[in-house]
Amino acid sequence: MRRLTLLCVGVLLAHPASGQDPGLVFDAESGEPVPGAAVEWIPGEEEDLPLGSALLTDADGRFRPAAGWRSGSLTVSALGYRTRSITGIEADGLGWRISLEPEPVLLEEIVVTVGARARARSEVAVPVRTLATGEIKAAGAPSVDRLLAKLPGLESFSTPPTGTGIRIRGIGGARVLVLIDGRPAPGALIEKRDLGRLTLAGVERVELVKGPLSSLYGSDALGGVVNVISRDPDPGFRVGARALTGTTGRREAEVTTSGGGSIRYRAIGSVRAEDEVPGLALAPGEGFARVWDLRSELRYRAGEVWDFRAGLDLLRERQRWPVGGGFSGFNDNMGSSGWVEARGAVGRGELTLASFTQGYEHLYRSARGDLPLASSDAEPQRERETRMTVSYSVALGDHEIDIGIEGSRRTIESPDKLVKERVGDGQTALFAQDAWRVGNATVTGGARLGWNSRWGSNLSPSLGLVLPADENLRFRASWARGFRAPSFKELTWQFVNLAGGYVLRGSSDLRPERSWNFSGGAEWQPNSGVRIESELFWNQVDDLVENSFVGNAASGLLIYSPVNISEVTTRGAEVNLLAHSRIGLFRAGYAYLDGRSRSSGRPLDRRPSHSARLQGTWVIDPSVRIDATGHLTGDAPVLGLSSEGSSERIGTQERLTAFDLRISLTPGPNLELSFGVDNLFDARPEGWLVPVERRFRVGLEARELFARR
Repeated sequence: MRRLTLLCVGVLLAHPASGQDPGLVFDAESGEPVPGAAVEWIPGEEEDLPLGSALLTDADGRFRPAAGWRSGSLTVSALGYRTRSITGIEADGLGWRISLEPEPVLLEEIVVTVGARARARSEVAVPVRTLATGEIKAAGAPSVDRLLAKLPGLESFSTPPTGTGIRIRGIGGARVLVLIDGRPAPGALIEKRDLGRLTLAGVERVELVKGPLSSLYGSDALGGVVNVISRDPDPGFRVGARALTGTTGRREAEVTTSGGGSIRYRAIGSVRAEDEVPGLALAPGEGFARVWDLRSELRYRAGEVWDFRAGLDLLRERQRWPVGGGFSGFNDNMGSSGWVEARGAVGRGELTLASFTQGYEHLYRSARGDLPLASSDAEPQRERETRMTVSYSVALGDHEIDIGIEGSRRTIESPDKLVKERVGDGQTALFAQDAWRVGNATVTGGARLGWNSRWGSNLSPSLGLVLPADENLRFRASWARGFRAPSFKELTWQFVNLAGGYVLRGSSDLRPERSWNFSGGAEWQPNSGVRIESELFWNQVDDLVENSFVGNAASGLLIYSPVNISEVTTRGAEVNLLAHSRIGLFRAGYAYLDGRSRSSGRPLDRRPSHSARLQGTWVIDPSVRIDATGHLTGDAPVLGLSSEGSSERIGTQERLTAFDLRISLTPGPNLELSFGVDNLFDARPEGWLVPVERRFRVGLEARELFARR
């Protein structure tokens, strides 16, 4: 706390008050500045100013009021916001800090789909949920998994021995594709997925697709897609910083640098530490996790035709947790990825050329004490992927068409765990999508034809419809085919666990998992301040891959092998409400889920039938914001294996009702101090595998330690 106080004082001293402070236009929902807002002055009778004097706010939402602006009035407008008129006397009383209320439906939400192609939400018929900066800040989450786990219809779950994953409408794990800026997150090939390692440093928004999108993204997008999108580089030069400390040993620090002119750059470096490990409920002092992360980007605009981008991301992680006998297990993970992209006008459309390469290394060791011992017997698991994509987008009459081809080469190394220490494959895919406007309706159709050198080919089609009934009501329906290809380990496992008395053996006969998905819903805006969304959905997953007992080895060890045996169905409904007024902004959501095995009729493990969330945001003025959130996760069955090897209910994950609170103060235009508490009343239901306890935090953010425009 002492260090945080000193940092506050240092930032304030670095930004002395000036004699004439600029005005500010900010979002009434999030408190974030609104760049590019038009501020138009209408002079009073005593003012000698021309009618219609206007200016635009800069990248930080600032503008400089003229000395004579007093007895007249001004109108402030921005795309996606209600226009506001205010007198000069009122504006002066507010310190020229003017809030604008968003129009919830009139502005078409933009989402990013295949090849980082920005599309209007009406062209993506599957449900898309966007968590913007304000909502991310309100959650105060250290990682992507904890941010998403508080949304209705989503659950965070443990991925032994460590790590967490996310389920979307009952389907998760390897069946949810996780992307960072449209590119695969590291660790998926060797099945070391962990959303707990994905930091939210420098994240502008998170896009969540609820339902299969394999027609665009291919394998793993069977249950949905999570796309973590970073901030764009800003012009000029600026350095920002953020620091946070909290209970459970939580400590975070982040530094952002961005700027440039014709060549823009951005670099975000962060470090995060906690005295716990994702996916494990540990006693104080039993373990820790450390994550170092760097994301960078260069962008160059060549005239009016071509846009070039390149980036480099680095990741370093260490985890420690008890494994018994006085020993601790240690995970050391390292990842790096680089990418280049060129996008420009060719003919009547836009051509995109992209190349991406990624490497990831996972090393497990065990030792007594706080540090692992170097050992020649400890061999890391490694994955490598190189991908190239060529796509073309063009508007032809009433059609918006995307076509492309993608090729990749993937390899993994896993000593003592595979038939061969190194295996690989090659992939090629053709994809196409058409958004066809028929009157007021938009019909979307797409397909992806993929071929893999190990498991063969697959076709994933999709069809959607968005139909506006009038300017306030819109219906949406979609049908899609999803798939998940067998992983390297499922195909080529050869792992012996003598202590456990079993052998894991891969199967080359596995078929890809496939799903059918139907969903339909409506969006209704009864007035400019209220939006209501509802959705019905049904998923069927066939050929689900699960490990099964297949016999005994000559040594007596039990042999388990993955086989296509299970079929599951998930169905349910979701309702969401967004309302805002001059008092504040309110969100409410409820999700019902029924997930069952088709063969046995039993409910799926740890899938709650009911989940809900209620959130309120009050921006009293740019200097004070309050976020209060209540969320409920209903009880869920806990399944285990009976003595006969069949699945049966062995317990219950009890209902969780928790309340979160965050208060942020902005004493200056570049400084924010925040206080937060999760699970305010310290609810601790039984049966949860992930930690559930009350947590406090305090943070400080300086948007501009240094700046030059």
